[in-house]
Amino acid sequence: MLVTITGMKLKIISKESPQVYPLVSKAKSIAESLGYIIDETNPDIVIAIGGDGTLLRAIDFGKPIITVKAGRRSFLMDVDPQDMENVLKRLKEGDYYVHEYPLLRVSYGNIAKEVFNEAGILYDEPESIIITAHFQETSFTSEGDGILVSTPQGSTGWSMSITGVYLGVPNALEISLVSPILSAVKSLIVPRTRIKLVMESKGYDQKARIVADGNVIGHVKPGDVVEITPSRNAIVYRFFKIDPLRGISPWRK
Repeated sequence: MLVTITGMKLKIISKESPQVYPLVSKAKSIAESLGYIIDETNPDIVIAIGGDGTLLRAIDFGKPIITVKAGRRSFLMDVDPQDMENVLKRLKEGDYYVHEYPLLRVSYGNIAKEVFNEAGILYDEPESIIITAHFQETSFTSEGDGILVSTPQGSTGWSMSITGVYLGVPNALEISLVSPILSAVKSLIVPRTRIKLVMESKGYDQKARIVADGNVIGHVKPGDVVEITPSRNAIVYRFFKIDPLRGISPWRK
């Protein structure tokens, strides 16, 4: 796309690391020299300098994102630090493409959080839990360590370490069965739809963790329901091509 943009307000967030702080200062200096405004409260665009964890933080602001590599993995970051000046010049001219990432919303009681990668229910104590997943007009029950629901981009992370499956289509979800007992099925690919996860009773008190993008956001007990529903799309402005397979296929050159 080619649309000239002026008077743009930027917010810069970064990985908390002494090695990254000079890059933040450099980015601010370049941005201000090119006429951008640094605005911490009401930005038009968020610049994320770090790795994939920094990208997750940036998504919470609900603004388009520019990603700068400065992390250990930086799997979804496309801008090298030495390219920041060139990228900010291209941004002023609208010389980029838009990549949309479908998000999910996990809800339980008064807890609600948007997730980029995955959400679900995992065991809390070293014992199996029973979870029933309801979606569309069907359901299934699994006993094991829990169930995760992953977005396409999330399928390259935690769920891949569980199932080995890469979800390469945009309008689908992966339901990953974590260490299922007596089941050859490890995952199901389903349409992008609402999924209800219900913790079933084993005849005694148990609790399990609600997880969202690797963080514990609450606990459930038997009979409790966690809803995972499609949410908005996160917008990332891309200046360079990223290859979703490069981090999961180490033999590729």
